[in-house]
Amino acid sequence: MMTPKLAIWHVGNWCIHIGQKYVESPFEAPSKDVEVLNYAQPFVDALRAIPWADVVSQPSWELYHMSPEAFDERLNWASTIIFADVETKCLMLHPDFFQSAKWGDEPMVFPDRFDLLREWIIGGGHFHMNGGWLSFSGELGKGGWGRSRFHDALPIECLQHDDLVESMAGYAVRCSNPEHSAVKGLDWSTLPPLLGFNESRMRAGCEYIVEIENQGKWYPLLAERKLGAGRVTCWMTGASPHWGINFMKWNSYRQFWAQVFAQKLQPPKMF
Repeated sequence: MMTPKLAIWHVGNWCIHIGQKYVESPFEAPSKDVEVLNYAQPFVDALRAIPWADVVSQPSWELYHMSPEAFDERLNWASTIIFADVETKCLMLHPDFFQSAKWGDEPMVFPDRFDLLREWIIGGGHFHMNGGWLSFSGELGKGGWGRSRFHDALPIECLQHDDLVESMAGYAVRCSNPEHSAVKGLDWSTLPPLLGFNESRMRAGCEYIVEIENQGKWYPLLAERKLGAGRVTCWMTGASPHWGINFMKWNSYRQFWAQVFAQKLQPPKMF
């Protein structure tokens, strides 16, 4: 019998990196080098190491430019969707709204992508968000997820302001439910220091599998909730640099991600 594919759509964690800048005179200040960089490559490699996984990784600007038809195609293909450092503007806005040549004379609307995403989860999809400066509320609230119409689909409650918590010394972590399939058999005492996370509040009725401590108080680190036939999970720190620069060196890094995502093997039913 053929093993069903785990179709993972990963969005975010890409950037255009401009090289060092050299001020050579009052009139010349060239930048030397440029590259398109996926700084979550260790995470993507971990996903691709799952034997039955098919992984597509795209920058957030491609999500922003997606037509409604292309977005629907991704939803129909994916069994798992992962966002990281994707602010809500990438879903709420589209370039056509800012190009006067495309305005026309008729009212201009697009299907709401938050509603489509919620329906996709209810139909059996697994939506996951990793932490970062543009995840959840993010830096200065720029992530925007706590203000979005999708906010109550998350297993945590986002703050309504900047939610970044950071320390170069790292934080204590504890596993609240060691029998959960996402973490069973993992030794959390070997976890390297995490350098930051998105602070959030626990949402009633949701499951908190791993927690992180800051100044005597514990916060969600890995959380999960059921939504219809699907589920939503959140990892409140980065899966890659800079918060995850040590995390990605953990000897259980790939096993952890395989256990988080390998529970969902069939594409969801779309309504």
